[in-house]
Amino acid sequence: MLLIEALQIPPSVRCICAVGAGGKTSLLYTLAEEYRQKGKRVLLTTTTKMYLPEQNGILDGTAEEIKEKLEKDGFAVAGSIFSKEKMGPLPQTVFDAVFSFADMVLVEADGSRRMPLKMPRQGEPVLPEMCDFLVTVAGLSALGQPWEKVCHRFALVSSMFSGKTVAEGDIFHLLQAGYGALWDEIQGCVFLNQADVVGWDRAERIAADFSVPCAWGSLQQKKYCRKEEDSHERGI
Repeated sequence: MLLIEALQIPPSVRCICAVGAGGKTSLLYTLAEEYRQKGKRVLLTTTTKMYLPEQNGILDGTAEEIKEKLEKDGFAVAGSIFSKEKMGPLPQTVFDAVFSFADMVLVEADGSRRMPLKMPRQGEPVLPEMCDFLVTVAGLSALGQPWEKVCHRFALVSSMFSGKTVAEGDIFHLLQAGYGALWDEIQGCVFLNQADVVGWDRAERIAADFSVPCAWGSLQQKKYCRKEEDSHERGI
């Protein structure tokens, strides 16, 4: 199963935003690869900060330079240089110009300091108004670990959880508290990454807690599953 299929992304979608923690960048690169194989011109960028690309990068480039890269190679990772390690968003005028040229725009719209879980603060995530599909990511490697070590901004929700370590049922409650309001506004899917770390049956049990579409899998192994009832309900 392709990741596009597991997430149940409709063909009409043009702008996919990844939020949460535990594999956003890897998820977006995987989607970019799948869309490129379909012949799409794919732009990957950020509204916050993400690590500099190892290849296909256009940093501090003009709209024309990014368009040329998309036309030539079908893929560009574009942003503004923020530091030696990270890039920031494109200027709005450049983003608007390139958005109309790309077939697919993939956006990392949340930061998590490479932790597997996150609780967003006010003003996060930073979603472009063009976003028409939202993927909320969580890393299952957090299970059984101390909250403070695996959840970015845990202090915002520490009163919600009685246990000192992350339990299976906590994943749903954390994501619901942090991103549930967005699920009512934007179509999308929850993706539980790192199922290979904690066990596929365990990942499936956690996915069952979600009333919104939910998939689980391993971005490292490129293996994905989804709740079949979601595909039936949505006619896929």
